[in-house]
Amino acid sequence: MPPDPTAETPQLTARMLAELPLFEGESPEALEWLLECVNVEAVAAGTVLLTPAEPNSTAWIVLTGRLAVQLERAGEAEIHTYLEEGACVGEMSIIEGAPPSATVVADTDCHLLRLDGHVLWSLINRSHAVARNLLFTFSRRMRDNNQAIVESRAQQRLHERTARIDPLTNLGNRRWLAETLPRLLERCHKNGLPLAVLMLDVDHFKRYNDTLGHLAGDCALRAVAEVIEANVRPTDVAARYGGEEFAIVMPETDAVQARAIAQRLCDAVRACAIHADDGRRLPGVTVSIGLADTRGERDAVEILGAADTALYRAKQNGRDRVESTG
Repeated sequence: MPPDPTAETPQLTARMLAELPLFEGESPEALEWLLECVNVEAVAAGTVLLTPAEPNSTAWIVLTGRLAVQLERAGEAEIHTYLEEGACVGEMSIIEGAPPSATVVADTDCHLLRLDGHVLWSLINRSHAVARNLLFTFSRRMRDNNQAIVESRAQQRLHERTARIDPLTNLGNRRWLAETLPRLLERCHKNGLPLAVLMLDVDHFKRYNDTLGHLAGDCALRAVAEVIEANVRPTDVAARYGGEEFAIVMPETDAVQARAIAQRLCDAVRACAIHADDGRRLPGVTVSIGLADTRGERDAVEILGAADTALYRAKQNGRDRVESTG
């Protein structure tokens, strides 16, 4: 049960002070003077002790109960950490002469030792042990904050990567392609090198879905993605452009080389065995492929449009084939 703030306030002694982390290394005798300068206060759960909106001149040490440190994110307060018995809070804003960096609230009913700002400064000036303990506390908080920043950046990078990856096929998605293709085009244009783009579309995919179900369709798309990954070069980049359509960007590749790769993909997809998640063999699929290269200094929109036009021609000419722009 949390302590009742109406219960009798603990009788503070110099020995009790010496056992608190802030005073570690000091003898009870050296802290006798402090008993006349501090107060023990009963604080009810929900009481706000510190807030960034107001300047602070008080440090608090938790004797019983628990405090919650809250940070504001996206307009809402989130609990960052809890402070248990023995923890000190508010001392950093006193030393910095700045408002607190977070909101501190009594998470349970508490008994807190109150240290006014001038008392804290007297402690620092009179006690090397207290100054050392504060330095250790600040160092630990800085280390914790640095670790939190590292973890936050890693999480941000993960989110950014996830936002650019198609979850079904693990290929890049259309957003990723829109960011990557212009950079590759610019590099090839600058160095006078060719670049080719393939647009692939699974033939009769709507019929496949309608006949076998969307789960089977997903298995077919994953199988096509695996064929693509197995048959393109390390320098090529592949993306799921949308639905049953894929795009492959091939830097330093002319139309002749790209056609050979495209034909190899056509053949590999046709020969690919597709299995359901339960291991059951599913009907195979074929793909139609449109090819475009960087002739005429095409930009990203133009080369994708040319590849899509060639893909349409492949569909019109019977599917399961490669066509290129003129």
